[in-house]
This record gives sequence, C-alpha cells and structure tokens, in this order.
Amino acid sequence: MLRRILTISAVLLLLVGSASLRAAEVQDIRMWQAPDHTRLVFDLSASISYELFTLNNPDRVVIDLEDTHSNSPFNGLDFTGSPIRSLRTGTRGENTLRVVLDLNAPVDPSSFTLVPNSEFGDRLVVDLYQQSTSPAPVAIVPTTTPVSNEKRDIVVAISAGHGGEDPGSIGYDGRLKEKNVTLAISRALFNRLNAMPGYKPVMIREGDYYVELKRRPEIARQNRADLFVAIHADWYRNSRARGVTIYALSGDRADRENSARVAQKENGSDLLGGVGGDLTLGALDDDVALTLVSLQMAWSMEQSLLAGTRVLESLDGITTIRRDKVQQASLQVLNSPDIPSILIETGYLTNPDEARKLNTSGFQDRMASAIAQGVMNYFYDAPPEGTLIAWQKDNGIVPGAYTVKRGDSLSVIAQRFGVALADLKAANNLRSNTIHIGQELTIPGGAPLATTEHTIRRGETLSEIAQMYRVSTASLREANDLRDDRILIGQTLKIPTL
Repeated sequence: MLRRILTISAVLLLLVGSASLRAAEVQDIRMWQAPDHTRLVFDLSASISYELFTLNNPDRVVIDLEDTHSNSPFNGLDFTGSPIRSLRTGTRGENTLRVVLDLNAPVDPSSFTLVPNSEFGDRLVVDLYQQSTSPAPVAIVPTTTPVSNEKRDIVVAISAGHGGEDPGSIGYDGRLKEKNVTLAISRALFNRLNAMPGYKPVMIREGDYYVELKRRPEIARQNRADLFVAIHADWYRNSRARGVTIYALSGDRADRENSARVAQKENGSDLLGGVGGDLTLGALDDDVALTLVSLQMAWSMEQSLLAGTRVLESLDGITTIRRDKVQQASLQVLNSPDIPSILIETGYLTNPDEARKLNTSGFQDRMASAIAQGVMNYFYDAPPEGTLIAWQKDNGIVPGAYTVKRGDSLSVIAQRFGVALADLKAANNLRSNTIHIGQELTIPGGAPLATTEHTIRRGETLSEIAQMYRVSTASLREANDLRDDRILIGQTLKIPTL
C-alpha cells in the first residue's frame, strides 16, 4: 500500500512539474506611444490563450493570460502622456495571470498575438486607442467654393516603413533595423520638400511607433495629399542583392480593392478626386459606383507610374538601380483610388556595403534630395490646378535647381526647362558643357534661387504676390520703393531674392 501511495505521489509530482514546464512566462512588457494610441507588447516564453475586456467606474482594461505566470512587478514602465495610470498583476484561479490597466480615460482596446521572429519570441500586442469625441461623419454635399487668388501648396505624404514593435528588415549585422533607416530618410525628405516653395510635406509617422497599413493612406487623405511616398529598405537571403526598386499598385489588387469599396458603400463612403473634390458612393447604383472608382483608380495607377519613373530617373547615379522600370505589386499601402502612391525600396540591408551607406546621414540626405527632385520633376510636368507650382509654370518660373542624372546633357537640361544654354552655363559658372551625375545645377529664372519680375494682373494685391513668391510684403515694398501697398494693373514689380 505504501509503495502504491508513493507511486501515485510521484506521478502527481511529475504532472505538476510538466504543467509548470508548459506554463508561459511574461518576460517583459514594452510600450510605444503614437499620436492616436498606446501600444503595449508582452514578451512571452511561449504562445498563450488570453481574454481581454474593459470595465468602467473606474475605467480599466483587464487581460487574463491563461496558464501564464510572471516573476516581475514591471515597475519600470513610464506611463506619462498615455491613458494608463498604473499597471498591476495578480493570480486568478490556479494558473491565470490577470493584468489590470488602470486608466485615466476610457479607451478602445485592440489586441493580437505574434509568432516568434529573428529578434523576439511569442508576443501579445495590446493597442489602446483614444476614444474620439468628434461628431459622427456626415454625407458630403457638394458646395460652391469661393474663388480665391491664394495658390495652395502641393501636399506630399511621406510614410516611413514599419516602426515600434515592427522593426522591418534586419541588417546583415543583426542590429541595423529598417524602421530606423526609413525614418531617417523620410525626415530628410520632409526637410528637403519643406524648404521648397509650393510644397507641404506630411509625415505619416514622426517617431518610433507603428501605424497600421490601412491607416497610412487614410492619414494622407485627411491631409488632402497629392502624392503618397512610402520609404522602405529591402532584405534578401544572400548578401549580393543590391539597389533601388520602386513599386506602384498592380491591376489585380486594384480590381479587388474597387469591388470591396463598392460592396462596403452602404457602411461608409470613399473620397474620390483627391484634393479636387469629394464624392460619396452610398447614393449611387453599384455599376455606376464601380465605374467611377475604377476610373479613379486607373488615373491613380497611371500617375503613380509617372511619379515613380521621375523618381527613378533622379535616383539613377545616386545609387544602384535594381529595376530600371517601376514595378507593380499587390501592396495594401498603395491602394488609394484618389492619391497616386509609390513605394521606394531604398536598398538592401542584407548587403553590407549598401547597408553601411543607408545608415549614414550623408547618403540618407543625398537619397532624400534625389527623391525630392524626382517628385518636383513629376509635379512640374503636370502641376495640379490651383497650386503655386502651376502658377509658376504658367508664368515661366521653373524650379530653382536640378540634379544631373545618368544620360543628361547640358543642352537637354536647358531645353527641358526652356532656358538658353549660354544662360544655364553662366548661372553655374561653367566653362564647358561638361557635367557629372549628381551635380546640382541652378536653373536661371527659377524660384526661389533667382531674382525675377512680376507684371500685375487684375485682382492681385501686394500681399498675395508676396505669398506667391514666398517673400515678405515689407521686402517687396523695399525692392520696389513702394510707400504703401497700392499697385496698378500692368505695373512690373521686382521680386527680391530669398
């Protein structure tokens, strides 16, 4: 009998021990803050099952992690600026770890699990979204927009790939992360465009946090973007792959997106026409709606290919070009029917030489400058109506600088911008027609690098002219010896150099 009792006891101990081995452990909790949500990541020793729910009076988020334990109090988290007031843990039942988030304000939680990757093991991700206090959206009714002489900026949305918990590709050295490279290049691109009159760049993410793929084009749309540029870096299984590739949306993905939009039109509306105007789908027949969305998507895809081609041309000579034509792929982040969108794979982090360059500020700046030049070339070819760039083109004002690319000649550049070859040479102190790839040329007569003149037209005011040329009204008065703001139709004004 004693032997039998000892045997049973041993079996029970083995069962308890094996259960203990199977139990997962919360090894760490990490946190990122984005403009619209806070993300918590639970690092786990194994996969888990869990339940998440909210309570009010007071507001709390409760997470029950089954067959899980933790030996850490997680006291090192800084909740400043987040909706979380405190985090506490406890045991519920025999093997459930309960995590309670005490809140300062109610949130809309979202959660999912992640399988192990090269950097982390199993994870539970909890996103706490701020509850919106804005009124519910209403159907958009076309209205007559007052005529304005103000020339708007071209808006370029810049999306740095990955971020936060999502590192993207990992470099050859196991340390370099795509999310950091893409943010650095995106910031340099923002600074370049922000310095150019007529352009307003918008960052989709400004720090180390993750923005959902479907939210990225939504943010661009909210900012009335004319172009969406996604910055990424590539990965391959060997270290030989190198070079830039640019992508636009493929036709098969576009067809699926169009059908999905029409299927969902009873639950919401999509914007069509970008900054030019809004159109709701809910009141339209399915066939009409599908036709309108398809036409808009066809336009967006065509413009995306043109924009990508201009950027590819500018990058040639700055870095290796892997594909000399814009590629098309089924990428969710490029699926806007109303915003031309391109994705730039800036190089391979698995190639040691290319990765080292991509991780230097000098190369990041050169790449951003070339991308900006390609964007400006695209918009100068066909500027959106009502923009400062369209007005400048109509008045013979050309971009102030051009970066020489492979295959360029001085005469071709002069012809492209409508200036005399002799004037182009004089503006750049050139004694011959020799130029080199990557050289930046000043275009004579171009804003903002050269002084020019303006002939006053009916309805214009001095302050509006100052705004067009991005100079102060005071400097415009001083350059023309004006005592006040009175001007006459046909009068010629000198525009001061910036």
